[in-house]
Amino acid sequence: MTLLQPMALLAALSLPVIILLYMLKKRTRPQTVSSVLLWERLERISSPALRINRLLRNLLFYLQLLAALLLVLALARPALDWAGALGGRDRVLIIDTSVSMGVADSAGGTRLDRALAEARQLVNSKSGRDQIGIVAMGEEATIISGLTANAATLLSGLERVNIDSGQANAAAALLLAENMAHSLEEPELVLLSDGVFAEVPQRLDYSLTYFAVGTTEVRNLALEDLLGDGERLYLTVLNNGTEEVAATIQVSDDKGAVVGRREIRVVPGERTVQVWRNLPASSWYRATTQGDDLAWDNEIYATVGERSDERLLLISEGNLFLERALMLTPGLTVSKVAPERYHSEMAANHDYFVFDGYLPAQLPQAPLLVFDPPHPNSHMETAAPTELADVTPAAHRLLEWVDFTEVNISFAKSLRGGQVLLQSDRGPVAAEYSNQGHPLVAFGFAVQAGDLPLRPAFPILMRNILDYFRGYQVDLGEFRFGRMPLIQPPYAAETVSLQAPDGSLSAGSAPWPHQGPVLDEPGIYTLTIDGSEVLVPVNPPATSENLSARSTINIAGEPRDSQRRGGQLPLFMPLALFALAVIGLEWWVDNSGY
Repeated sequence: MTLLQPMALLAALSLPVIILLYMLKKRTRPQTVSSVLLWERLERISSPALRINRLLRNLLFYLQLLAALLLVLALARPALDWAGALGGRDRVLIIDTSVSMGVADSAGGTRLDRALAEARQLVNSKSGRDQIGIVAMGEEATIISGLTANAATLLSGLERVNIDSGQANAAAALLLAENMAHSLEEPELVLLSDGVFAEVPQRLDYSLTYFAVGTTEVRNLALEDLLGDGERLYLTVLNNGTEEVAATIQVSDDKGAVVGRREIRVVPGERTVQVWRNLPASSWYRATTQGDDLAWDNEIYATVGERSDERLLLISEGNLFLERALMLTPGLTVSKVAPERYHSEMAANHDYFVFDGYLPAQLPQAPLLVFDPPHPNSHMETAAPTELADVTPAAHRLLEWVDFTEVNISFAKSLRGGQVLLQSDRGPVAAEYSNQGHPLVAFGFAVQAGDLPLRPAFPILMRNILDYFRGYQVDLGEFRFGRMPLIQPPYAAETVSLQAPDGSLSAGSAPWPHQGPVLDEPGIYTLTIDGSEVLVPVNPPATSENLSARSTINIAGEPRDSQRRGGQLPLFMPLALFALAVIGLEWWVDNSGY
């Protein structure tokens, strides 16, 4: 129950006045006397006094008091909330925090604002002993507040609920909510959502009440993807609403200048790709639109010349350890070919090469990694294979964090020239050379010539070499809105910093990885590793799902309809009519001479 005009309760001060007047009321009756001198005596008998018994026998008094009370309540404009209708019981509230909840609501605000308002009604209407827990339903389920009967704690938790994901993982959120509910007796799960999520496959152990927020009519254009290759800029636009939308698309460069503008019209369900050519040179671009029902997907960023997946060719008769180590590198496509099938034309189709027990007559002009080079060969001076007693790593950036203390190499070919990486009792067995301006790292032994592939040193060594070949590769999957990126720079790196679009800076140093800050602002972030900068776009969450709110959801193949959505049932009119009826009854009683 909510009072929309609580100040009107001050009118209740009239009730004591009515009571006092009735207690002081002077009642007379017709009396025939033989002399007017007796009037004075009758006046003394009928003088006013506080008569409690009179109140108890006066129906007219009670009717007038009831009418006044009803009028006071009507003036306070009470309203019945649906939350109060749920009754007192323990609950776990599940609040959808996916981007579709950012759609503007017809009553003002957003769907999430509506869901939070209804959650607050549930908290405010609970009894003092009822426990409530709160779960945020994004791509991952998050506990906002554990089970508690403290309303202030729950209301404070609701203030921290924000949109953080492109999709809602209802299955994970319901599973987490049920785990929280196991400690309660006859708990209820309450889902506050627009229903824009996939069907939940699992059956629920507890009752679920679904309250849908939002409307079925949505006007929206989503900027899905932005890609620049230096010559052209490609923007993918999707209408995931229910109405045709005409809008203006605007493109800005890294200086904030508008370099492109276009009017488009897109029907519901249609996806279109807009292409701009001959734009001014820029390190990154920003595309925007406006005027629809969802502001979150109205901007998108992209850097120019983003490195796509690179290709590495392994030339080997077959080396499972080496293949697995190479395939652990993100953003690297690994292909394999036998030595007899390798030809020089393959150099144009690959960025890096690993030669295992083989070297061609002509080396490709690219970074090379060589294991067990043939003896002799025309590219580097080697010695015949010999047994080794021990191997000592040199102070080299490629060996940073590589522990060779327990590594055993049985036999190897010593190498001549280059910068030594590994020194043995028989001479250098690993070195770095220069190949037509590119690095060439050679190991004078096969990967299987000892226990190196079985030691932690091997994947770290391979990571160092490939990072050195490629330069640092940013794992864009870590840089997502609302997340804390786990930054894994090359092992040899000493410092790392991340600058947000607003200029705030987060810095770290070895040991790695470095946990970055929450990326809660869309835009271009600057990642600096030992002075080398990388621009990283962080875009707001978006979805390609239709944004129309759904009044029915599917749980384990069974439809669940939404309950009556949150709102208030005004009681002014019923109270006013009841007061009018009481006044009519009071008039009848008074005229009946009661």
